[in-house]
Amino acid sequence: MYIIKIYNYNIYLTDSCYKYLYNNKKNHMFYKIFIKNKGNIYSRTKIYYSNFKKNIFNKFVQIKKINIIIDMLSLCFLNNTCIHYKKKLIINSPNSFVDFFLESKILNKIIFLLYYIINKKLILHNGFIKINYFNFNKKKLCLIFSGDCKNCNLSIKTFNKFILKIFKKIKLIKIIKLNE
Repeated sequence: MYIIKIYNYNIYLTDSCYKYLYNNKKNHMFYKIFIKNKGNIYSRTKIYYSNFKKNIFNKFVQIKKINIIIDMLSLCFLNNTCIHYKKKLIINSPNSFVDFFLESKILNKIIFLLYYIINKKLILHNGFIKINYFNFNKKKLCLIFSGDCKNCNLSIKTFNKFILKIFKKIKLIKIIKLNE
């Protein structure tokens, strides 16, 4: 069993599924996992071949020799999805039809703020910040510094004066914490 863990969301691939995907992979192509008609009773979890286009809404994951792209807009809905192969690909996605639009919207706002505003400034100092943990139910976000910012004396000041100020604009997040 292979587990794809992104923040606190898990996607499971069985060994038979890995073997099937490995045997059917195409050169210079990636597998993309996403949900069509999210939060709807007609929703379907899809996996197909795709070219990798780098943007904040595609998360690249590599499991041994298989390259997988996870659609970040579908991430909340993909939680606890199990992909199995037995004569055909069987995808069990229990949250695909549940209404997670608010959670998905907040997570995408967080990713957008990190990628386009905060990390654009921190990259000038050879550092960046990333999400360590996000829990929508507890309204808690834990961040972690990386690169040169990890050991910088001013990182706490940067967090308190710059990063907290930006994330306070998302009113549904109550606890914003820095893990060291």
